[in-house]
Amino acid sequence: MKKRLLVLSVALAILMSASAAYAVGEQGFVKTAYNAIMNKDYITAVENYSKAIEKQADYAPSYYGRGLAYSYLGKLNESNTDFQKAVEIDSKYHQAYYGMGLNYTKLGKYSDAEAAFKKAIELDPNNSGYYYACANAHAYLLQNDKALVAYTKSIELDPNNGLAYYGRAVIHKISGRGDSAMADFDKYLELNGNNDNLEAEVIRLKKEITAK
Repeated sequence: MKKRLLVLSVALAILMSASAAYAVGEQGFVKTAYNAIMNKDYITAVENYSKAIEKQADYAPSYYGRGLAYSYLGKLNESNTDFQKAVEIDSKYHQAYYGMGLNYTKLGKYSDAEAAFKKAIELDPNNSGYYYACANAHAYLLQNDKALVAYTKSIELDPNNGLAYYGRAVIHKISGRGDSAMADFDKYLELNGNNDNLEAEVIRLKKEITAK
């Protein structure tokens, strides 16, 4: 299965929305750090979140924000250290568990990713993106039945989640359910077209199905 299943620009959008929620009304270092992330100045973001942490060491959003900045810089271990600190301070910080899951996925630690996504889902059970990410982890672990369930739940929560249709189509194809795979590939193309640069791949996979 192609790693493209996990489209990080989409996944990180969820993290950014959470960061924005905490930045509203904030002044000083946290606000400056958030604005730096929005401007893709991640080094400045790290610097200012670090200053905010020096000022108040028990404020979970500062660790979460710095973890997000580290993830953009490719410093995934440092990012997870900060996400872990955020949940130690606030055990209900589901966005931080989700962030850890994304980092573990990029590190190829799919069992750890699965566990982190499951915790995020436990805390926020109506989040389509969390089920989608967890489904990817299941797929990488070759847990196709679990992946199918999670992709389907993601779609139930958000019928416009095109990537979930793509992921489920791949599982259907692997499992020999050609008709179901074709239907999901068609739905993916209807919703997303080539927005994820997957159109050519979808067409190729559909041809493989019809050739049988």
